This record gives sequence, structure tokens and C-alpha cells, in this order.
Amino acid sequence: MVNKVKRRVSCFPKATYYKPREIPLCCLEIINLSIEEIEAVRLCDLLKIEQNEAADRMGVSRKTFWSDLQRAREKIADALVNGKAIEISGGEYVNTGECKVHFLCKECDHMWEAKDNQSRPTSCPNCGSTLIFRIGGDGRGRRFIENNYCCPKKRESSRDTDEVSKKK
Repeated sequence: MVNKVKRRVSCFPKATYYKPREIPLCCLEIINLSIEEIEAVRLCDLLKIEQNEAADRMGVSRKTFWSDLQRAREKIADALVNGKAIEISGGEYVNTGECKVHFLCKECDHMWEAKDNQSRPTSCPNCGSTLIFRIGGDGRGRRFIENNYCCPKKRESSRDTDEVSKKK
């Protein structure tokens, strides 16, 4: 068995889920894009870097880079055409820590940046508050849930069980 080379990744996505509008995530098929696949798309399609240079940046051969890129593009096309959600997670990679992450303190509105490979700050460097948030999300798909929104399927199934229990 051949060991898979860990790709070098310099930036993580600000969001980890993309889905069609107005369809609850629980009702969608989810396609998984690995961190290294999204890095290949970022380098080649977003930054317009030649594949040879992009492969060098990721520390893999051009053929390996091309395979990662084609696999990512196929998954993205499938999700867009067939109305599937995209989850970005997992993979075998090494973080180079080149990207900056921006944080905001909700107490004093202070904004600052930290390297992506540093641990998440626990308090604001300006006022010491622990009410701090990563701008653009925390990169793990977490966000505030307003009005206790939940999946309509789960809501319907809980109504069915409530109605059954009321009838008894």
C-alpha cells in the first residue's frame, strides 16, 4: 500500500457548508470536499496559479494535483447541477499557516488578526472580554440559531409523536 502524501494547505475556507436556498440541510444529500481539494480549486481557479506552481505549493506532483483538482470540480458540479449540499472537511494535509484569521470583540468592537495555525484566542487583547467571534464564521459550520429553528422534517416527526401521545 502506498502512503498518501500530505498536501500543504495555506488557507482554510471561511464556511464549511454550502447548500441550495430554502431547503433544510437534513433534506439534502451532502457531498464532502476535502480541505486539500478545496485548496486545489482555490489555487488554480480563484488565484489563477499555473498547475505546476500550484502543485509545488501543495508539495505534490502535477499529476496528483490534477487528480485532486478534477475530483473537486466534479463534486462541485454535481452539487450545483443536482441540488446537493457541499461539506468541506477532512483530508490528509499539513497547515502552512500563511492565511490570516480575523476576530471581532462584541464588547468593544475591536478587530484583530491572527495566523490560521495559531490557537483560537480566548479573550480580546483590547478589553479582555471573552465575547469574541471569528469574522466569517468559525470555519466549522457553527453559527447562532435564531428563533429555535429546526429541520421541518424533525418538527413534523415530533408533531406526529405528540399527536400520538395526545390520543393515548
